[in-house]
Amino acid sequence: MSRTVIVGASAGVGRSIAERLAEDRHELFLIATDIADLTPQQKDLQLRFRTRVAVMAVDLRSFDATALRNEVFGQLGGIDNVVVVAGASDPQVDSGPIDPGFVRDLIEVNFLGAVDIVNAFLPDLATAPQGNLVGIGSVAGVRGRSNNMVYGAAKRGLETYFEACRHWLARQGGACVQFYRLGFVATSMTFGQSTPLPAASPEAIAERIAKNLGKDIGMCYLPNWWALVMTVLQFVPWFVFKRLNI
Repeated sequence: MSRTVIVGASAGVGRSIAERLAEDRHELFLIATDIADLTPQQKDLQLRFRTRVAVMAVDLRSFDATALRNEVFGQLGGIDNVVVVAGASDPQVDSGPIDPGFVRDLIEVNFLGAVDIVNAFLPDLATAPQGNLVGIGSVAGVRGRSNNMVYGAAKRGLETYFEACRHWLARQGGACVQFYRLGFVATSMTFGQSTPLPAASPEAIAERIAKNLGKDIGMCYLPNWWALVMTVLQFVPWFVFKRLNI
């Protein structure tokens, strides 16, 4: 039975991943900001899937990663998988000069907090050849643009970190690494927004991620067709790109 930590588990893609893995009888340790969201989710998953579920409220802007790891081991006895989904963005605000406090929040939630958690579990993942380290990024990190400026930069940094973790873990004979650049997903982050391309369902994303566990695939896009879209965008000449309102 796999033991899985999910960071950002109470909503959107993270919530769907938790449900999908509970269906596969993973023992879960769910992390999110608000315990009021986690407690009913914990009870629901335990009742429906008869698997162990522990929860912990963590503010990624300020926490002790070592204490978090100790709590996970106290509850589950060890780990096989770490899934980092947590993220925050506001494209209408994250453009041009923004409040310095908001800059720090975006970097801490989307990058620093995730790195702190992964770093705490790296020694355990290095001795788990059947395990997985899964990260969720964004197409916003593929090419810098005037919307989601700090968010995109943080997600690009996170992708580089996961790539480095993949290299290190391979040298240790440790866990597989998967990193996903997500396109638009129908979650609270996109609620009320008009997306120029179709938004995938969190359930479809979770299904694909669950099926890819155990595969050393590095980075891929979800849905897959975003690979073509972003390849085209990467090669748009600057004199054209700078005029695009994206």
